[in-house]
Amino acid sequence: MRLRRENAALAMAGAATAALAAPAVRHGLEADMALHMLVEFPAVVAIGAVAARGLPRLADAFARVDRLGLAGWLLASLALAYWMIPPALDAALAGAGANAAKFASLALAGFALRGSWRRSPPMVEAFFVGNFAWMSATVGLVYQEAEAQLCLNYLADGQQRAGRGLVVLAIAAGAAWLFARRRALGIAPAPQGARQA
Repeated sequence: MRLRRENAALAMAGAATAALAAPAVRHGLEADMALHMLVEFPAVVAIGAVAARGLPRLADAFARVDRLGLAGWLLASLALAYWMIPPALDAALAGAGANAAKFASLALAGFALRGSWRRSPPMVEAFFVGNFAWMSATVGLVYQEAEAQLCLNYLADGQQRAGRGLVVLAIAAGAAWLFARRRALGIAPAPQGARQA
């Protein structure tokens, strides 16, 4: 049963990778800065997270160096921060090697986050989620306020859309994390049966 779930996860990750790597899909997403950053990036991270379920031995090996989830959260933060930089986006569009590095690093971030999410205490998560939200909002505001286009391959209107999307993503990421961890943070109402009469 477990082997069947692992194989299903790997098959799903493989199918999603093939679909995303198809030239028509990839070029369609990468033609617009907002789609590139707000659709393709999360999709590749999700593929990495699904692959982690299908590769339990590799995930267990990573867990040995991922005390309190710190290594996974740090890896994901660095990968996402790097690919938000305009010259990095340009490099990914200009060369197959940089684009492959983008896919690999974002998938690795998803792979690492899947286990780190379970191992990390809420305060560690709060630090990294807060940092990601702050970073995304800041980059989003810079993209919106810049008087010139920052990426060689994207026009100013695409940059504006990407900037607005990053601000929305920052708010959504923080809200989603608070909702997911509401019980651990003590902000969820007590279950019905736990209330005193």
